[in-house]
Amino acid sequence: MQWDVSIGQATLLTLLIGLSVGVLATLVALWISLATFWFRIAGSRVAVGLISSFLLVPLYVQATAWSAGFGSNGWFRLSQVDAAKAPWLGVASVVWIHACAALPYCFWIVTLGLRRAHDPAVDQALVELGPWFSLRQQILPRLKPWLLGSFLFAFASVQYDMVVTNLFQTPTLCESVYQQVQFGRLRSVPILVAWSLSILCGGALATSVFLSSAHKSNPGVAVGSLGSNVRLSSLWHQGLSLAIWGLLSICCVVPWLNLVSRMGWRSSMVDGRGERSWSIAECMDSLGHVQDFREEFGWSLQLSLWATGLSMVLCVLLMGLSRDRYRMAVVFAVLGCMFTTPGPLINLLIGQLLNRWMPSSLSFLSDRTLLGPIMALQFRVLPIMFGLLWIIRQQYLQRYVDLLRLEGQLPVWMRWYSWIKYSQWGWVIVFWIGFSIAYGDLASYLLVQPPGVTTVAMRMFDLLHYGTKNREAGLAVVLALFGALSSLAWLRVVPRDR
Repeated sequence: MQWDVSIGQATLLTLLIGLSVGVLATLVALWISLATFWFRIAGSRVAVGLISSFLLVPLYVQATAWSAGFGSNGWFRLSQVDAAKAPWLGVASVVWIHACAALPYCFWIVTLGLRRAHDPAVDQALVELGPWFSLRQQILPRLKPWLLGSFLFAFASVQYDMVVTNLFQTPTLCESVYQQVQFGRLRSVPILVAWSLSILCGGALATSVFLSSAHKSNPGVAVGSLGSNVRLSSLWHQGLSLAIWGLLSICCVVPWLNLVSRMGWRSSMVDGRGERSWSIAECMDSLGHVQDFREEFGWSLQLSLWATGLSMVLCVLLMGLSRDRYRMAVVFAVLGCMFTTPGPLINLLIGQLLNRWMPSSLSFLSDRTLLGPIMALQFRVLPIMFGLLWIIRQQYLQRYVDLLRLEGQLPVWMRWYSWIKYSQWGWVIVFWIGFSIAYGDLASYLLVQPPGVTTVAMRMFDLLHYGTKNREAGLAVVLALFGALSSLAWLRVVPRDR
């Protein structure tokens, strides 16, 4: 049990893992972004699609993929029990899984910064002084807010989620508070420290996003383009291509191979000896067992639709209420702190609200409805959806400045209609992304599910503690395919010429 771990040890582990994940994910994302956006390595578009396919793959699915290859039932047997016994091995496992999960988001944060930093002055410096001078003196200084945002996002993913740390029994603050809430052993100091850290991280992340997104983007770079094409010598270009594709293979291809290989393994006894064999038929049989989770899929679908619908309504209300820059800054600060709130504290807050602060006549809302999980998911879904809609709004304002001046006398509802019509695909994409986030999240509502309700995320989390077997690998493949196709479809429908 990790609920009674010392506050010093839990805080130190949280900072150590968070800093390691933030630095690792941001540095790798920077190199991949530069290689695909600036230097145009071989297969740049395929590389962007590959790393982007993991955007909406849930964290517990990625943990399942790595467990399928390196867990107790994997092809390289390094069990979670052994990792938990060796503290450094458990910490390394947590850092790696979290860094791989945060990498796609960090990549797009840095890539967006690169696109906004590229202007005619950079083109002139490229021609006159070369790519390395332009990179060191112009691009990297302009990327500082975006690199900070990437680092804070990766750090926050460790600070607010305890799925992976629970698997490897790593006593971070989030994991310690989770077990305190789960077993009713609440201690005020760890809760206050965890909440204070989340507020600091959320405030810094919101400030970074707000200031970075407020900068005008370069209209010369299309949304769907890969940007500039900086020339390198053939040897450097080939070496960079090999290095980046090696990284992508490790981070993005190996998890798929782990799952597919695990689906096909079968253990049997032959002459008193255990033997393992692999076959495609076993893979198909593992996929067929996905139908055993129909009830869990139904609950996840219902919960995600309600949570995303409520977030969309709240986004519209917040957009209408925060018309000036100061109100918008306050909204960003609040949403940033919501996003980085540790999952166990969300569960504690929602549980107290439904079971103690509301009248006893409304106690059925906790046990007989999905209100608790729906409210808890707002901490994860609402900030992302609002941030995406705000970016779409900023793009609209920047591209149609002159037209908006002429429309200044029009009624508010007509201006809203004009914006919604302009960004109609954007609304669909934002809803889809919000749905995928709600479908894949677990930490925020793990302890407030009503009796008899088990989502796919909860079932996977339970099964993952016993290692990844054939059936779990088949379910993880289906969920990973859903997340990957959602990510790629989102990239596909982004307008290319705006």
